[in-house]
Amino acid sequence: MTTKRSTRSGSVESNYIPTGLAMRSETKGTLLVREPTTVSNIFLTVLLFACRKYLFFSTHRRLFVYLILLVASVVGDFIKFPKIYFANSDTFLNQYLVKLGWFWTLLWTLSFLVATSKVFCLNSRPSITMHATRLIVATFFWYFWTNAFNRLEDYYGKCSGSRGMTRSACKSAGHLWKSFDVSGHVFILIYSTLLMISEARPIIGWDKIQDVLRNEENARKEGKKVATTFSSLKEEELQEMKAVYKKMTPFVQVLFIVITIFVAIWELMLITTMMYFHTMPEKLLAGIVAMSTWFVTYRGWYSSSFLPPLPGDGFFKYQALQKSEVGI
Repeated sequence: MTTKRSTRSGSVESNYIPTGLAMRSETKGTLLVREPTTVSNIFLTVLLFACRKYLFFSTHRRLFVYLILLVASVVGDFIKFPKIYFANSDTFLNQYLVKLGWFWTLLWTLSFLVATSKVFCLNSRPSITMHATRLIVATFFWYFWTNAFNRLEDYYGKCSGSRGMTRSACKSAGHLWKSFDVSGHVFILIYSTLLMISEARPIIGWDKIQDVLRNEENARKEGKKVATTFSSLKEEELQEMKAVYKKMTPFVQVLFIVITIFVAIWELMLITTMMYFHTMPEKLLAGIVAMSTWFVTYRGWYSSSFLPPLPGDGFFKYQALQKSEVGI
């Protein structure tokens, strides 16, 4: 194929362009490549990597560490540890974070769930709502167990001043209420931590979505039939997913960092509670209830064919984004 163009002097220059190359340039367009990396992107990547390493530390080992610390907290039943800042019940962390722990847990996990489900579920509201039911189930168990602990304390408790008095009347009279007080703090801190870690797992395959989207677009521009996660999408669905993914990515990254910070706070306050509050049996029972409730729901119920689905399940699963696919 020969092209001609006129020069200022009026002469004509001819350039030969291979026919195949010209057709490809005219019909296929420019292939998509990775965007150049900036210093801020490198810093964000390192920060997210550190958050992933901390948050996704082996769950089984995390549970084992919790159990060891709960049993070892028996030392605090006989030895008084020196008081530290976090041991004061009127600190900022206790008053505005731990006491409102379930509110903060739901706020960040629900926000992260909605942001990620918009991509995994192709922005389908019914599917996003179905994912949100996991938090409704979690809230039910939180309410059920905290009320059960309170009823247990009322039922088995005795007033140091007079028999037959209720707990509120006993305390109002200035007496001491003695009972088996299952630690609600231990329960909510462990349960919230495990819940937030489970709900944050879709971040694992998040970065690969961009690579697979780019591979799919390039394959379509070249007219190739390459099997990717998004091969079955129509062109408008692919473009919608690309737009939603680009829009949601900053929110997902920030929310993931916030979730990591709150998990670190919950575990710090958990260690403080183990050292300074309640007896070892009260803390151990609360921890076992929290871990068992999480295990039954996320490892049993949601992993089965019954609804609701696991975090990240939708049109595709984050586990399906394999390294081999990214390199197609």
